[in-house]
Amino acid sequence: MAITMVPSALRSSGICAGRSPLRSFRRSYTCAITRGIPNTFGDALSSKSDAAVTISVPKAKEEHAEYVSFMRKVLPTIHLPASDEFPDCPFVEDGAVVIGNQALITKIGAKTREGEVDAIRTALTQLGLDITDMNEECEGGIGGSNATVDGGDVLFPVTSFGIVGLQTDVGDTSNNVEAGRSPTVSKGRHLFVGISGRTNMEGTKVLEKVFGGSNSIEIVPVPIPTIEESGALHLKSIVTHIDESTLLSPKGELGDQVLAAMGAKRRGYTAIRLPDISACNVVAINGYVIATPTECVESQEVFEREMKRRNLNIKYITNIEYAKCDGAMTCRSILLDI
Repeated sequence: MAITMVPSALRSSGICAGRSPLRSFRRSYTCAITRGIPNTFGDALSSKSDAAVTISVPKAKEEHAEYVSFMRKVLPTIHLPASDEFPDCPFVEDGAVVIGNQALITKIGAKTREGEVDAIRTALTQLGLDITDMNEECEGGIGGSNATVDGGDVLFPVTSFGIVGLQTDVGDTSNNVEAGRSPTVSKGRHLFVGISGRTNMEGTKVLEKVFGGSNSIEIVPVPIPTIEESGALHLKSIVTHIDESTLLSPKGELGDQVLAAMGAKRRGYTAIRLPDISACNVVAINGYVIATPTECVESQEVFEREMKRRNLNIKYITNIEYAKCDGAMTCRSILLDI
């Protein structure tokens, strides 16, 4: 898993260790972490019980192969092996929150998924990050034994632009950022934390301890409706970011409710509103936006127009099998700006 663009020193700091401040104001997305699809993926947790949504593992592997392949073309990618013991393990986003050189290994809200973080912890340790682990215990603890955090509930809007390791077969770059520009990631201002069935207020306090304070990042708890009420498992199932001041969210009551809970307008954010909620989950990375194809004509037209205005290229990747187990596009990677 050696990556030439990351620090070579190995540092592992436990839950009780001191944490260094986040690094410089501008940083680069240098690599991503993804994970393989286990043969047991058909047993992944899901709020859906209809036989019509039975997961096809071969099709899921095809969809994920395209996702990982594109990610590798955009930036170096660490691809962790699948584990049949953990059907949900491809959803690596839930296992860690990483900002700059600081990483929080989460205590995932679903008990059966807790062991997924072991492989993620190992990878981040080898990358030399300052690690805090919610699953470890030490004097004083952090957040208490009941604290849980899913990375899918943690939204940190930043602007990333420039191309890292891009190959010529990625697609048309005519509307992309200036060729040769160094990839950079602007410093985010807010860490929005969805209070959901997977992430609780105790978990928010952990995020405050790790990423708040001297880092000038405001931690904002955002209560969201239950998945039974909204069909959305996490905060990022409802809203994601395009850049440090632009959000994607659905039209209607759910979008209104979540944006209001975020205090988005008074915190300086504008929102692109789409009728199709599934189209609101995207990965904005180094001049590209990875998105799910939508059958909603209005959603597609608005989305493509707004991305063109921002000189961003779109890469559509299907998410059919992952949607069957409440998975979205952001769930399948951890982006690092170390």
